[in-house]
This record gives sequence, C-alpha cells and structure tokens, in this order.
Amino acid sequence: MNKDKQGQAKKRKLRTPVAKQARITARRMHGQSIRQIAAQENISKDTVMRVLSQEESSLLVRGYRDTILQEHVPLAMDSLKRLLQRDDRQATIETLYGSRVLTQRQEIEKVEDEPQRTYDYTRAEFFGKYGRLPLNSELEEFERTLNIEPITKAGLIEP
Repeated sequence: MNKDKQGQAKKRKLRTPVAKQARITARRMHGQSIRQIAAQENISKDTVMRVLSQEESSLLVRGYRDTILQEHVPLAMDSLKRLLQRDDRQATIETLYGSRVLTQRQEIEKVEDEPQRTYDYTRAEFFGKYGRLPLNSELEEFERTLNIEPITKAGLIEP
C-alpha cells in the first residue's frame, strides 16, 4: 500500500465507471444494504464501500437525507397526528413503542426481589466468641444477644 510522507494511506482513484458509481449511490439512498448492492452490481463489498466513502457520494446521500427530512417527515407527522386524533389504536400503539414510552415485555428490567438476610455480621461475631461457625438455628438466637445499633441516614452524615 502506498503511503504519503505523514504515513497516511494514499487514496487511489476509483476505477469503477461513473455510471456504476451513480447506481451504487442511488441503491444506497433507496435503503439497500452493502451486501445487496454488491450482489446486484456484481462487485465486491469493498468496492461498494470505496464508492460510498467518496466525498461526492457522501454529499449526495447527505443531500438526499436532508430532502427527506425537510419534505417528507413533516407530512408523515401530520398524517400521524390525524390518525391519533381519530383514535387509531394501531397508530397510537406504534407511536408509543417507537418513542419508547411502551416497551416489549422482554425489554423490561427484572426487579430484584427483597435482599435475603445473610447474618454475615452475626456469623463473624459468633466465630470470634466461640471459635467455630454457628448452625443456622443458632444465628437468630445469638443475634438477639448482640448489641447492634441500627444504621440510619442521619448516622451516615458526618458533621
């Protein structure tokens, strides 16, 4: 690969005919994937990527998207507004899903259950006093004998 003085790869001139470059750019603007374009034009995916990465192609695609945003999106929003005003159930549901107000059941985070009591502090104190680990039945009884101050938010704040 040829490199210039700064070590950057030199961009070589495309050998793809201009008409084919235009077709590739048009196909991309109409939503086809790189793989689909390569198959239909009988060229490699790398060639498609090189054509689309050219500044002229990028400007064309950007201009096409700007046109869509300026002309078609406002019309789509007006249509959606009319559907919602007519209480179109499907339009309402799709809008709420699309805006992420509603989520699919599998997307909902699982809420953790109440934390289970471990008696870790009690176990440590029991071991310190008796030199052995307690049985589960001994834990609750031993804990009642401990003088444990409950922690409150006010107790965590340092003056």
